[in-house]
Amino acid sequence: MLKLEVLNTAAKGKTIPLKSGFTVGSAAGCTLRAQHPALLPQHARFVQDQGLLWVEAASAGAPLVVNGRPVARHALRHRDELVIGPLRLLVIDDTQISHPNLSLDTLLSELEQDPGEIYDFAKEDLFYLVQKDPTLKRAINFVIPSKDRFIDQAQVFLARLVKGLDMDEQQIDAFMTCTKELILNAHRHGHKYDESKFITLRWRDLGERVQLTIEDQGPGFDHRAVLAKARSKDAATAARERYQAGGYGGLGFKLILQMADSLIYNDAGNVVCFTVRKRAAAD
Repeated sequence: MLKLEVLNTAAKGKTIPLKSGFTVGSAAGCTLRAQHPALLPQHARFVQDQGLLWVEAASAGAPLVVNGRPVARHALRHRDELVIGPLRLLVIDDTQISHPNLSLDTLLSELEQDPGEIYDFAKEDLFYLVQKDPTLKRAINFVIPSKDRFIDQAQVFLARLVKGLDMDEQQIDAFMTCTKELILNAHRHGHKYDESKFITLRWRDLGERVQLTIEDQGPGFDHRAVLAKARSKDAATAARERYQAGGYGGLGFKLILQMADSLIYNDAGNVVCFTVRKRAAAD
């Protein structure tokens, strides 16, 4: 099911179910109504066509911007950002953020279709860039050298992003624990401490969840076997196995599986994506 998340105005953070026939404008009959000089009475509408939900201008001359580009009509995808008059709206597909069996190949396919710029963390001041361009706080890709000091700095950067959100403190801790464990796995085990290699990080604010994709340049590993063992062992056994294995697997994955809302690897095992909810699940 598609939803719209309001990104500005007093209704910021509100999510609205989206379906064919949904309209945006200043007229009384519109589904989403606001009074503003930049908003026409019938400004935009959402229609079903060829099995997809589309947004289109509802009036001649009604400006409609999707992902920074003016359009007349656009087939909606997860994480599309719409600007309709004064309103900024984010498209959220529930099936893309909550389904436990979501294939990482689907996520990677989305990233390949609209990859965005990949920033070089070692050469650019990303702390400054996200202040200059707030949209980067919701989605940013960057690469770091596989070196301890850059790994530490990248964690500080991601911590700043996640702490800037309206997110439970324990969920921030969960996100940062997963982040640390998985980036260190890439460096220590994916790269075998080879500092000539690089780690690519893709951060996304998905509305109700945050997501991080971590890609290393190593050959991968048998993640299915490691995760199966982590799920089947108690904490004491997992900790002992982690020590015996030099820190790989064991308690680290036990923690990640408990803290992450989803954890998905590609087939090879050198790309991992996890999500964490902004709000702790009710007991």
